[in-house]
Amino acid sequence: MSGLKLPGVGSGFPIQQFVDATVAAERGPKANMLGRQANDIKVQLSSYGSLKSVLDEFKSSLKKLGEEEAFQKRTTSFNNSGFVSAKADKDAVAGSYTLQVNKLATAHKLGSDYVAKEDATKKLGAGTFSFTLGSGENAQSFGVSVSQEKSSLKDIAEAINNAEDNKGVRATVVTGEDGARLVFFADKTGTDSTITVSATSSGTSEVAGKDLQSLVASTTTVQEAQNAELTIDGALVVSQSNEIKNAIQGVTLDLKKINDKPEQTDAKVNTTLTIGYDKGTVEKNLKDFVASFNKVMGTLNQLTSYDQKSQVAGPLNGDSTARNLTSQIKRMLSEPIEGAVSPLRNLTDLGITSKQDGTIELDEDILKKHVEDNFERIGVLFASEEGVSKKLDDMLETFVGKTGILTERDKSLNERMAKLDKEAVNFEMYMEKFEERTYRQFSKMDISVARLNQQLDSVMAAFSSMPDFSGNKK
Repeated sequence: MSGLKLPGVGSGFPIQQFVDATVAAERGPKANMLGRQANDIKVQLSSYGSLKSVLDEFKSSLKKLGEEEAFQKRTTSFNNSGFVSAKADKDAVAGSYTLQVNKLATAHKLGSDYVAKEDATKKLGAGTFSFTLGSGENAQSFGVSVSQEKSSLKDIAEAINNAEDNKGVRATVVTGEDGARLVFFADKTGTDSTITVSATSSGTSEVAGKDLQSLVASTTTVQEAQNAELTIDGALVVSQSNEIKNAIQGVTLDLKKINDKPEQTDAKVNTTLTIGYDKGTVEKNLKDFVASFNKVMGTLNQLTSYDQKSQVAGPLNGDSTARNLTSQIKRMLSEPIEGAVSPLRNLTDLGITSKQDGTIELDEDILKKHVEDNFERIGVLFASEEGVSKKLDDMLETFVGKTGILTERDKSLNERMAKLDKEAVNFEMYMEKFEERTYRQFSKMDISVARLNQQLDSVMAAFSSMPDFSGNKK
């Protein structure tokens, strides 16, 4: 209650103490009930939150093993590094291939005539460049106009590079001891991207004896256009690019360096490419699966526990949802997998066995043996339509999915908490009014007592002024 509060001025009673005691007696039961309910909801929200967190983590581990690609990834390795790099997709066939890089693909480069260094920033005059990229039926042509005001070597290179219809020619300025010149180069490597260039002049040049036309009248070859050449198990492969796709099924090769002859022999160095299954990643993912599962079961055991000695129960002890989840997980782990192939028909065959507390343990020696000998059958066990990952993930979705049991339970608890918060606010408003009303009641009592005291004083004063039986006043 706000405002000034005074002790009983008429009665001398400790009115504020009476009010506080009355309010406390009124507040106690309801406040305690609201506190208990709020605490119970918070404990449940925290417990379900912990459970959802480990289940989401478990679902992530299942995803890594549930996709067919998880067992179809390939690894690539070379006995001699630095010559070629490789990426292999699921279509690549495991095996070894002998490679020899004979030529690297290069882009065509042309150099213009030189101008003196001191003339590099001068204007060469307006005009038009004409470019042709490639030859024959596949040739592509485009033109680039140069204005009088922007006709230095740098301006010309920028105009070429920024031309909207540029078909794949770039230009830069190279300055050396002989002076400065334009160098034109193709975006792409290979003989299909050769460059031819010519120019016409229509302006006035500030460089004596040199304008756009004469600048490119006799270009020189800086670098020849060349195709890549590679032999794979003796078969010649020719490519416009150093990136070669599907020369080996499902493999992309990136040529880096020519296999030169070693000093002591005339024979070129061969590179052996070995393609295999990505067994290391799958083995790690299987170990993560076991660890994530045990984290789920450890959390469930903790939340549903009961200590006989201390008689303390976990927050979800007796909870039907937790019991249901535990039961379903254990059942699915022990079920045989439809379509699984001997010798891997269930998790036990893979070296994964259940313990008394519901967790599982992994025999790494058995796992390694099956990863090495029965890799594709592990894929069937986990990643098939009826595999471990799909069945467990579908079951977990009924608990932590958008409409899952735990998701709906969280929603319900949060709604209850919101209602409880509103009820607590309303109760506080009620208690404020109750306190004010109680104070007024005690204040009225105080005033009444004060009046009675005054009346009593008046009566006593009247009695004291009355004559006694002898006729004398007291």
